[in-house]
Amino acid sequence: MLISVVVPVYNEEQFIRPCLDAVFGQDEPVHEVIVVDNGSGDGTLRVLDDYADRVTLLHESRRGVQHARNRGLDAASGDVIGRIDADTRLAPGWSRGVRETFEDPVVQAATGPVGYYDVALARLIDGGDALFRRVWGGGRLDWLLGANMAIRGSAWRRVRPALCTDAGVHEDIDLGIHLHGEGSAAVFAAGMRAGTSARRIANRFGDYRAYVLMTEQTYRRHPGRPRRHAYARAWLTGRVQLLLFPSLRLVYALAQPRRWATLRGGGGRKNPMLPGR
Repeated sequence: MLISVVVPVYNEEQFIRPCLDAVFGQDEPVHEVIVVDNGSGDGTLRVLDDYADRVTLLHESRRGVQHARNRGLDAASGDVIGRIDADTRLAPGWSRGVRETFEDPVVQAATGPVGYYDVALARLIDGGDALFRRVWGGGRLDWLLGANMAIRGSAWRRVRPALCTDAGVHEDIDLGIHLHGEGSAAVFAAGMRAGTSARRIANRFGDYRAYVLMTEQTYRRHPGRPRRHAYARAWLTGRVQLLLFPSLRLVYALAQPRRWATLRGGGGRKNPMLPGR
């Protein structure tokens, strides 16, 4: 089984090196690594020069992670295509987890658990996150997590023409909804473990709220395709996230060198779907 890994990037000089080092540190090496630059203006491309002999670097001029993701997955040649974020840090056994998951021919896509490596009280936060994903992860999923997912190449090519590309939906959830709508099996794979950053919680509340509410907007855009009660699930999850915003901001800030600036709302990651970002 050949496994490709696609990483969309936009101004990620701080995160892309540990991300790629984790990809190349897999117990079972992957087939290819594709990085899609989405118009970075910082030092991202200089960092990528150090991986020139191991990474296929593509460029996507249309701003928005949905366009960068599509460019990378379209170019991938693996039987299974992993898609992660630039701040993802794969566990060493991730590729083995992908292989074992996709040995079941019924599985068309999978997403795995994530832990947050840059928060205080990480075990507590990770446990709460895992609880939500277990509750919503039974049976065939109608969602995927862009920070840690994989899809069979044939499934990607089949569903690709139907996907939404505007900035009003989460591209990873949109993909999960369309796969579910056509009857493809997307599953939660415990063996596909990865770490990710909680940096989005450092955004100002208005930006964070807009990002969170995009989940229910995504489901609302696709009546009849997701699982039953999917919109209610998204609505409830979003309100819990917003309610916990002050506490989550605090545990993130406590782990940052500039904790007081973080508490005031500095250093967050903007919505990757939006062209201006």
